[in-house]
Amino acid sequence: MIRLFASDDVYKVADITHTTLREAYPISFFLSVARYWPEGFLVAVEGGEVIGFILGAFSGVRQSRILMLAVRDQYRNRGIASTLIRSFISSSMLKGADSVILEVRVSNTTAIQLYTKLGFKMTGSLRAYYRDGEDGLRMQMVLLS
Repeated sequence: MIRLFASDDVYKVADITHTTLREAYPISFFLSVARYWPEGFLVAVEGGEVIGFILGAFSGVRQSRILMLAVRDQYRNRGIASTLIRSFISSSMLKGADSVILEVRVSNTTAIQLYTKLGFKMTGSLRAYYRDGEDGLRMQMVLLS
């Protein structure tokens, strides 16, 4: 089941971020982004547990941006990430977005393949984009109106 993020989910989302993305963000970050655009912060739930999430923002006049996407390891390869992305795209279209952008690590070939399969195109490279110095790729999906 995909639903809007609730403030009670914040510690589970932070844990998923830490364990799957190996990143640590303050709890206040998630809560403030959720207040900015609640429909852009979605969680996947199974058996009452948060097992994945997508977090985005409206970054331009008519553009949304996926900031984070993560699914717990044991739930991968079940279509959860695809469902989260499609739900995010629907939220973006309802808000009036013409496109969705994201950044992804060059080493994350699984994610790059998924984004490409869903219709994202590479639009540029980002040298030393991540905190550990790894390069990134920028990808974009143009939405049909």
